[in-house]
Amino acid sequence: MRRSNGVFTPQERKAAMWALLTAALLAATGLMVQQYSQPSVGPGGVDAYMTASAPGVLDAQPVMDAAAPLA
Repeated sequence: MRRSNGVFTPQERKAAMWALLTAALLAATGLMVQQYSQPSVGPGGVDAYMTASAPGVLDAQPVMDAAAPLA
């Protein structure tokens, strides 16, 4: 009686298992490195992302008062 379904050989199944194990190990390593490392902010640091607001532009304000009932 055959023990294989005829689709994959035992060597192919073994290779697939090793590929899945390697991918899982690589993903776990990436998650650990990401968790314990500082985020990259580029060559200028955080200060490079701080810009002055454009002249004449105000901060966002609500269109209506939140306490006012809707009509």
